[in-house]
Amino acid sequence: MFRTAEKLERSAEEVLSILERWDAKNQGHHTQKRQYSRKPYRTKMTVFIPQSEGMAGESMEATSFTVWSRNISQGGVSFIYPGQLQHGRYLICLDPEKSGSLWFLVEILRSRQVHNEFWEYGANMLERASI
Repeated sequence: MFRTAEKLERSAEEVLSILERWDAKNQGHHTQKRQYSRKPYRTKMTVFIPQSEGMAGESMEATSFTVWSRNISQGGVSFIYPGQLQHGRYLICLDPEKSGSLWFLVEILRSRQVHNEFWEYGANMLERASI
């Protein structure tokens, strides 16, 4: 798939830019369907698969991964990941580089394959989590 973290980062930024241009081109077309307005929020986030969802014997390292966010609203967050995730519940850290990070239990409700082997996900924020 990807050989280096640097190449993965470049590819993620390219996909985010493509999606941003597409959104600008279609501005207003989907907004009337949304409950909350979206704000751009481009950062790396950490996603953890809750232990109840993990397989026996998995370590925490095996059940966490990095995603790249696109936007955020009062009710949810959109992000991209270079692979297909199952719809369901995950723990997500919105700002993993900061102490006092913001954690949420989210549920992935939609997904679509976009560009360069990446998938885009829409997740509903169910509740704030404390880790």
